[in-house]
Amino acid sequence: MAELTSVFGINSGFDTAKVVESLIALQSRPIDINLAKRDAEVEKLETFQDLKARLGSFKTVLNTLNKESRFISTQGSFSGTGTTTTDIVDITTTSTATSGTFTLSVSQLAREAKLTSEGFASLEATIPSGTLELIVGGNTTLIDINSTNNTVDGLRLAINNSGAEVSANFVNDGSANPIRLVISGNQTGAENTVSARIFTNGLGVGEQTQLSFTETQTPLDALMTLDGISISKSSNTVTDIINGAILKLKGTGDGNIQLSTDLGAISDKVTDFVTEYNDLTEYIQELLSFNPETLESGAFLGNFAIQNLQNILRGTVSGEVSGTQGPFSFLSQVGITTQSDGKIVLENSKLNDALQSDLGNVADLFSSRATVDNVNTTFIGFTETTQAGTFEIRVQGGVPQIRRQGETAFVDATGSGNFFAGPEGHSSEGLNFRLANLTDGNYGTINLTIGVAESLNRQISFLTDSSQNGPVTSEINTITETIDNLDDTLLQLDARIAEFEKNIKERFANLEIILGRLNTQSQSFSSSIASIQNLGKK
Repeated sequence: MAELTSVFGINSGFDTAKVVESLIALQSRPIDINLAKRDAEVEKLETFQDLKARLGSFKTVLNTLNKESRFISTQGSFSGTGTTTTDIVDITTTSTATSGTFTLSVSQLAREAKLTSEGFASLEATIPSGTLELIVGGNTTLIDINSTNNTVDGLRLAINNSGAEVSANFVNDGSANPIRLVISGNQTGAENTVSARIFTNGLGVGEQTQLSFTETQTPLDALMTLDGISISKSSNTVTDIINGAILKLKGTGDGNIQLSTDLGAISDKVTDFVTEYNDLTEYIQELLSFNPETLESGAFLGNFAIQNLQNILRGTVSGEVSGTQGPFSFLSQVGITTQSDGKIVLENSKLNDALQSDLGNVADLFSSRATVDNVNTTFIGFTETTQAGTFEIRVQGGVPQIRRQGETAFVDATGSGNFFAGPEGHSSEGLNFRLANLTDGNYGTINLTIGVAESLNRQISFLTDSSQNGPVTSEINTITETIDNLDDTLLQLDARIAEFEKNIKERFANLEIILGRLNTQSQSFSSSIASIQNLGKK
């Protein structure tokens, strides 16, 4: 365009370049408008993504409370008896642990095998070449020992890089040949034996051991008695003798293991719930805010999905939890009350009193729990579509049927054999249970409680789960699509403006050329007239 712009105004005397610039700016206004729209959509998208992240953080806290096994925390302790004055075991509990007392007697700790070589003068001392044979727990590894690794240190590296379940290190015993190579098994237990040697296989002489190792520690199993039952384990970390408890044996002796409810841990979880709830509530209030004095508004003022989320949060924490078994059916009864600003406040003393008086009932307020009143019916589980309530089970004509109390008609359950579930579209959908037999008759009830944490967990899953295409996910998808469309529009407008700029500059350039020609013709005509006039004077 430099060639075109260089002729602007030469013949017309006008500021043609400024005129062209103004015309292009006028044509570019749709780009400015669409850029502003795009910036607004990007800001909205970032806000929704931030909200989704905050909901995810809140959901993480809810998942520590939404199942009874997660809500009720258990702690383990050990107290020695007789001559045992120190802790011989560390105890860690998981969500499946339940309260109980156990007697433990540990007579032997598990240990690994150890082998030791003869002494060498230094790490660079030469060892015999040949084949190193490592047998670990019955598995054999062969390593070629040659000029590249036939030193004491080379042998150590070869062993550690072999992939065998052993580790090689040095011990300096201070003798004339102080360096000894020690091979230790990586696994404890009597079955994890270790042997090692370097041998050669000469023609006519067979295998000849060139370097041998002496066993200095025999591998052993841990031996213990739990409530009078003798137990042998290959490891000092025992995970499967007490449900939900991990025992790390540290020594031998006798004592008692006590698993008890950890009320402090439960209180901490509830405190985290209150904190995260209030942080989320404050953030949502900012999104929906409006200042009548400054006329400033939050990013989502009037957004139905966010207003609905706010109502769900408030209604859930202040509403009644149906189906609880005990005196508590509201969070306010255990010390969690809603303030006028929508936030909640925790009265710790009231919560602790409730936990001590009826832990199961408090758990009902937060988590999900099912109870069955018939020995022929076994509760298996439920899904996020299962509603709370008491469900009656019966078999009629060999067909299991189910209904929620308050409904008039039974519906056929789905399944086969002895395992069944509530049918799709029914309040019992996803409620899984097992019947001992299919003889016609009544099979009692399954009472399912859905507490505040589980209820909120379901709502947030619906809002944020991409597979369910909930409101927040739908908003993010819609905004992303809008931004993509605006990007396409901006590309088209850029191309259109570039073409317009090219055309308008060519037109003005042509105008200058035409004016130049006309000026030349005018000058020529004036010159001719002047010549004629001069002839007339003569």
